[in-house]
Amino acid sequence: MSMPTSSAAPVKVLVVDDSILMQKLMTQIIDSAPGFKVIGVAGSAEEGWDAIQELRPDVVTLDLELPGRHGLKLLARVLKQDPLPVLIVSAFGGPGADNTIQALELGAIDFIEKPDGTTHTLEGFMKHLVAALQRAAASRKMIAAARQMAQIAAPARPKELARAGKTSLIAIGASTGGVPAVQTVMRDLAHLRLPIVVVQHMPPGYTAKFAARLATATGLDVREAVDGDRLRPGMAVVAPGGLRHLEIEERRGELVCVLKEGPLVSGHSPSVDVMFHSVARSLGSHAVGILLTGMGRDGADGLLAMRKAGAETLIQSGETCVVNGMPKAAFEMGAADRVVPLSQIGAAVGQLIGERPNLRSA
Repeated sequence: MSMPTSSAAPVKVLVVDDSILMQKLMTQIIDSAPGFKVIGVAGSAEEGWDAIQELRPDVVTLDLELPGRHGLKLLARVLKQDPLPVLIVSAFGGPGADNTIQALELGAIDFIEKPDGTTHTLEGFMKHLVAALQRAAASRKMIAAARQMAQIAAPARPKELARAGKTSLIAIGASTGGVPAVQTVMRDLAHLRLPIVVVQHMPPGYTAKFAARLATATGLDVREAVDGDRLRPGMAVVAPGGLRHLEIEERRGELVCVLKEGPLVSGHSPSVDVMFHSVARSLGSHAVGILLTGMGRDGADGLLAMRKAGAETLIQSGETCVVNGMPKAAFEMGAADRVVPLSQIGAAVGQLIGERPNLRSA
């Protein structure tokens, strides 16, 4: 990841939060991080908008619970005008989780939870804030292109293929920038009525909300995965955030979700790599793997395992990624059969399914 050096101009950050204490805390943390500088603070949506116009920051941190609950309105207004990296700093879980998911759907680059004095400590907040800012800084050059590509109309969906029912599973992995990307891909795959499994890096308290919003957007039966769930056509599961990995096993002709506790893999739990490896073992050539935008390399090894097992593998093209980390790592390993713009992934999968009539039913 390329970061600002001491000789380079610092990344300019605007902090938008109605808590003076949080303004001071975040300013102290950000100014202490090499390569970053807070250039202003704002306590309301109106002040935030004015500060963005006047100060032209490189990155904005945004609390959604602003006076009048106007954080989402400010986000939508900013992203409509300018492809600016916006980092959501939110209260953990609860009622705020749905707003956070909506913010990510709108185009916020990432989010972190505010410290609550218990499980979310100040030390953890400092670490996660700096890491999220680094992701935002790394993505600045790509966001304009990604959002421009997102405005291009998606191709017409192919007619439902008669052979589609012979495909066992579509497996999707994503991280930073993945919430709208996963939604786009699943919406474009929904007509195929295939079982779908998703690992999107998120902490506990958010994945159930994410699944519910995917269900609304796609019309599929989308739920947070439960150990023992049996996948059916038209059903999708999202790996629950936390310290368990999601694996897919075949048992007596059925595809079953298995949740297992274990150490971090590729820096994450749940890990895309763990899920992809399980799909490679259980389904071999009878699956499709899709790796979307994200920082790091989680999913690259697993996607390679899927390809070696005979599965079709696709990665999101770099110019349509918010962060081209995971797809790039997969490409460099030779894990991808195809590199596809986000808006074309659904059509590409439909074509692949049509080309492979020998896939078995789930």
